[in-house]
Amino acid sequence: MMPPDWRPPTLTTPRLALRPFTDDDARPLFEHARNPNVTRFTLWDHHRTVGETVAFVRDYARLRYREGMAEPYAITVRPGTEPVGACGCFWAAEPHQTMELGYWVAEPFWGRGYAAEASAAVLRHAFKSYQPERMQARVIAGNFASVRVLEKLNFRYEGTLRASLLRRSRFEDVMMFSLLRAEWAVGELTRGA
Repeated sequence: MMPPDWRPPTLTTPRLALRPFTDDDARPLFEHARNPNVTRFTLWDHHRTVGETVAFVRDYARLRYREGMAEPYAITVRPGTEPVGACGCFWAAEPHQTMELGYWVAEPFWGRGYAAEASAAVLRHAFKSYQPERMQARVIAGNFASVRVLEKLNFRYEGTLRASLLRRSRFEDVMMFSLLRAEWAVGELTRGA
């Protein structure tokens, strides 16, 4: 466990700042998290009250930070400071050096490449700081936008786990993607990072 006040470092990209969530983020984040279109392919359902968003910011985020995880990050479009989504990664199986990437972006900001840009920054931080061998991502079948994000990040499709997720009273197929440390390193060299 990390000290109660530990937070992951702020990450910046040409257009974005990714920073730890604060209590002040609950109200602006709720405006996006309450949109059912945003949660169409997420594991969590759209927020019905600001209290649900407060619980995410205060309870979930703080617990992850106490675990020393680089998740969840608030995605902000610079120079603004209000969150327009979240991104991060966590240990899916630490003994096997496997982390998992997740992200979402508010509907008014779709189609601008923010999910890929934010995820690339989180991947760079995770591979350098946590040293996983494998980064994986799960996509509920039909989420073509998320597949495109992962393709931009050089993830490889591994297969589909049929009816592997019971979500909102329905069994969903889940597509598995992965990016190995060596593949990420080659991509970083190619980009000149």
